[in-house]
Amino acid sequence: MIQALLDSMRDLAGLDCIRPEIVVADNNSEDKTWDVLQRAAKNFPIPLTIISVQKRGKSAVLNEAIRLTNGTVVAFLDDDVFPERGWLEAIERFAVKGTHQVGQGQIQLPSPESEDPEIQKLIQRFRTIPRLEFKSGIERLHSLNGANFAIFRKALEQVGPFDERLGPGASGTSEDVELAQRLTRAGIHIGYMPEAIVYHRIDRCRLTENYFKSIHKKQGQSRLIFKNRSVPHILFDLCRTTVQYGIDSLIAQERRRYRTKGRIYHYLGMLEAKRNSRTANQMTRAAN
Repeated sequence: MIQALLDSMRDLAGLDCIRPEIVVADNNSEDKTWDVLQRAAKNFPIPLTIISVQKRGKSAVLNEAIRLTNGTVVAFLDDDVFPERGWLEAIERFAVKGTHQVGQGQIQLPSPESEDPEIQKLIQRFRTIPRLEFKSGIERLHSLNGANFAIFRKALEQVGPFDERLGPGASGTSEDVELAQRLTRAGIHIGYMPEAIVYHRIDRCRLTENYFKSIHKKQGQSRLIFKNRSVPHILFDLCRTTVQYGIDSLIAQERRRYRTKGRIYHYLGMLEAKRNSRTANQMTRAAN
């Protein structure tokens, strides 16, 4: 995936003129990722910085990469996307316009896989592969998806770095959502960049009941870190959602049923995190 991402970035329009600082980080990979990055850096059209970050987690990786750059605007891509040719120039136009300090780009699904009826059905059911497209006229959003967004460095410095307790490799998810919430509290609005388009790979492993369950439980565990709730509060929400799921199972369409089902796993993840935290505290006290 990294090789495909870098190949697509070689062809970005405006690469020679804009000459962005590109940093790719390897977070303790055990395959041949580092070898791929070393080969790519030798013949990339512009300087390509590759780093190895030992501290586990996407947020730790992002923070280290940011520290190595000097640009006014920092843009982020996940390893399982590839940008459309005009992505970089769209980021630059957004920055020059200066209406917003943060911009969320489009996330589409590539053809022809996305046109497969069975794949379409699974994507609609589970919503476990990011897809972000809004109608024309939308200028402001309320959250972020880390697969494709850009932020002015001054805004990032104002609210602080990514929370290293969150995200893949740590809690599992939500480093982007938590950052968006801090930006909103600081009065920094998130703009929409419809011309900054990336395509997200369709990983069939994500289109399963098991993955659906695991990702929603991770979301619950992650949200609990920055939005702490009491056990009674979680139990109340879980009971209410379970009743709603029973009703939806009788009368609602499949997407509505799965949305409610995901919330059940979300709250179960919170309860698991609470139990694990209590167990860890008890063990610590016993050790002391």
